[in-house]
Amino acid sequence: MNRIRAVDAGVSAGVILAVGGLAAGWFGIERAVPTPHTPVADQPYRVGNEYAGVDFRAPSGWEKVPSGRADVARFTHATGSSLSVRLTTGMTDFDTAAPRRLREFEAGGVDARFTGELRGADFTGRSCTATGGGRAGECAVVGRDALLVTVLTLRPPDGAVPDLTALVQSMREV
Repeated sequence: MNRIRAVDAGVSAGVILAVGGLAAGWFGIERAVPTPHTPVADQPYRVGNEYAGVDFRAPSGWEKVPSGRADVARFTHATGSSLSVRLTTGMTDFDTAAPRRLREFEAGGVDARFTGELRGADFTGRSCTATGGGRAGECAVVGRDALLVTVLTLRPPDGAVPDLTALVQSMREV
């Protein structure tokens, strides 16, 4: 009986060391290979693809960082502020979809509340405030036809504040 426990303990220790080694290796790779940051240029950025997408103008002075997804564009600022733009296709009812998006924020640790209406040239919707992770910011949930776009910015107390109204007004369906 004791021999079985000793074998189980040895196997468990080996698994723990292997998982710990993998985690340490991943952390080392992440620190050795920095995330590429591309300064925002005076050009349209796109979320989505050629079949269902939205072009918009990102705020100058920010940097684009990879998101790994075609439906999400991420930007950061040297002051620690972050900005994300997310596209969801297939929306059928904005009044149902918009509050659902705020609940998704909440599941991700961001508390958001609607504050008013927001109108752009092509997209209309609601503005909101957001807090999470010791940062505060603004957000917007806007739609057009079957497209729903969510914009979220969070910043430290002295962080840069992007103009969400200008960003929404620059949105064009492609």
